[in-house]
Amino acid sequence: MACDDEPAKKSANTFIDSRDGKNYKTVKIGSQTWMAENLNYVASDSKCYDNDESNCQKYGRLYNWDAAMKACPSGWHLPTQAEWEEMAAYIGGEVAGGKKLKTTSGWNDYQGKSGNGTDEFGFSALPSGLGDPSGNFLNAEYYSYWWSASEYDSGNAYNRSMNGSGARLYWHNRKKPFLFSVRCLQD
Repeated sequence: MACDDEPAKKSANTFIDSRDGKNYKTVKIGSQTWMAENLNYVASDSKCYDNDESNCQKYGRLYNWDAAMKACPSGWHLPTQAEWEEMAAYIGGEVAGGKKLKTTSGWNDYQGKSGNGTDEFGFSALPSGLGDPSGNFLNAEYYSYWWSASEYDSGNAYNRSMNGSGARLYWHNRKKPFLFSVRCLQD
């Protein structure tokens, strides 16, 4: 559990991806070091939301599960379900965890209530939406979805999500051709 007297839990460092020179903010949450923004590395089977490059600049790229498994740079990896759970436990659990990880702006309102969060831990989650296997893009500004490295079965993998209508972190399993964001965790 987080300690109230822990200094600089929101302080961000940076990491430069040697593959393309992109600079990423990083944040330490408990004993884990996470990228504090979605990966934006151009890989096969990755796309920008609505196939619009400006969305990649804003939200990072969306990856199918096979691409996500290989997308993180050396020294980083796609987090497992257990590693996502460790982070959720540190921030106080799944019930209010989403609100603590969401940015303070950028989320659309839902039924008259702000969808924004407190970004208490510097994770800076934006509502990046998804791409479905049919080629449609859905839910930007309302939902975020991230792959985990953990498979549900041969055709599906677990993903973490949050939405603008609440504070909760969710677990789902989705077909591997879906396009979701990637947050890399340092090895």
